[in-house]
Amino acid sequence: MNQPFNMLNDIECSIFVWYNFFVILRWGVSKINTKTNKENVKRKEPDTEKYELYHIKELDGIRAIFIIIVAWFHIWQQSWLGPVIGTYSFDWLVRNGALFVDGLILLSGFCLFLPYARSKVYGEKMPKAKDFYLRRIARIVPSYLFAIILVLIVFILPNHEYQSLGFAIKDILSHLFFVHNLIPEVMMETKILGVLWTVGVEMQLYLIFPFVAKAFVKKPIITYVAMVLISLLSCYLISSIFYNINYSFWLNNTLTFFCVFANGMMGALIYVKLSKILSRKKYLEILFVIISIAMIFVFKAMCMSRMSYVHEQKWQIDFRYLLSFCFLAMILSTILASKWYRAIFNNKVMKFIAIISFNLYIYHQFIAVKLKEFKIPYWEGEELPNYTGNEEWKIKYVIICVVVTVLVATLTTYLIERPLSNRIKKLNKSKEV
Repeated sequence: MNQPFNMLNDIECSIFVWYNFFVILRWGVSKINTKTNKENVKRKEPDTEKYELYHIKELDGIRAIFIIIVAWFHIWQQSWLGPVIGTYSFDWLVRNGALFVDGLILLSGFCLFLPYARSKVYGEKMPKAKDFYLRRIARIVPSYLFAIILVLIVFILPNHEYQSLGFAIKDILSHLFFVHNLIPEVMMETKILGVLWTVGVEMQLYLIFPFVAKAFVKKPIITYVAMVLISLLSCYLISSIFYNINYSFWLNNTLTFFCVFANGMMGALIYVKLSKILSRKKYLEILFVIISIAMIFVFKAMCMSRMSYVHEQKWQIDFRYLLSFCFLAMILSTILASKWYRAIFNNKVMKFIAIISFNLYIYHQFIAVKLKEFKIPYWEGEELPNYTGNEEWKIKYVIICVVVTVLVATLTTYLIERPLSNRIKKLNKSKEV
C-alpha cells in the first residue's frame, strides 16, 4: 500500500522517540543510582567493570555481520539460492540486505564521533582535523585505488568495455575524486565496481565531518536537528517526485544520509554519557539483551513493510530516518548487553571478518558477477542456471563466491591495505617529528 512521505510525521516521531528515551533514561538512572548506593553501603566496594570508550570490540562484530548480509544479498541476486535453514526462511532478511548499508553509515557516524563525545563528556582533547583526514585516507584510499586500478587493467580496458573515451575519462576521474555518486550517468552505468558509490557518500561526509563534529560538541541538539531537517527535506523532495525522476540515482543521495549519520553521532554521545553515570549491572545488561533481540523483530517488521510497499526503493526514502533509529537501538543495546551476548559479536571470527571487511565489501559483488559471466561453476546450455532452478549449481556457486571473496579480501587487506596504510601514518609521524 502506497503511503506518501510525510515529513511532519517523521519529525513528530523523532520528538516522541527521543523525549520518551530521555524520560525513561532519567527514571532508570535514578533507580539504578539509588540501588547502587545501597549496595555499595552494604558491601563497601565500588563497581569494577566499566564501559569501553575507545575500541568497542562489539562494533567490529556488528560491522562484520552488516557487511556479510550486504554480500549475501548481492550473491543471492546472482544465485537465487533460497535462504532456508530447516523449515525457517530468511527470505525477508536477504531480500532487504541492501538496508544494512544504512546501518554501516550509521555505525561510521557512531565510531567517528566517539573521540569528540569523550571530549565533551570527559574533557579529553578534541581530535585535530588534519589527523582525522589522514586516518580516513590511510583507511580508505589504498584499497580503494588498488581495486580501481586492478579492475581497469585486468578486466575493463582489455575487454574494451568503454564505448567512448569521454565516458571512460568521466568514470575514472569521478571515482578518483570520490564524486561518482553525484553524476547520474556514472552512477547508473559505471564499469568500475558498483558498490563504490557508498565510498563516495562516506568520503563526502568525512569532508565536512570535523566541522560538523565540533558544532555537535558545542550545540548537540541544534546541530542534530539541522542535520535531520536537511535530510528529511531531501527525502521529502525526492519522494514527492519519485516516479518522475531517475529514482535509482537519487535514492542514495548524500544529503538523505545526514539523518543516519546524525543518529550515529547522537548515539555515540548518549553512550559516552551513560558510561559516566552507569556501571555494568547484571539486571541492566539482561534488559539490554531483551531490547537488542526485540530490535531484530522490529527490523523484520520493517522489512515486511518494505516488501509490501508500492515500491521498495521509495520505502527507503520514506523510512530512512526511522530505519536508522532501529539500527541505533540495535547497536546501543548490543554493546550495553550481557557479556555472553556481546561474545557473539566479540570473538576471533568476527575480528578477522572486521579486519578484511572493507575489501570484502569492495570485491564481493564484482566477483559474484564475474564468476557467473565466466560460467564458474560450469553449466550446460544458454539459459542461466538460476532461471532453470539448478539447485546443485546454486550451492556450488555460492560456496565458490564466498571462498574467492574471502581469499581476495584477505590478500588485499594484508598485502595492500595494511602496509600502505601504515606507511601513510608513519610518513605523517616522521613529518611531525
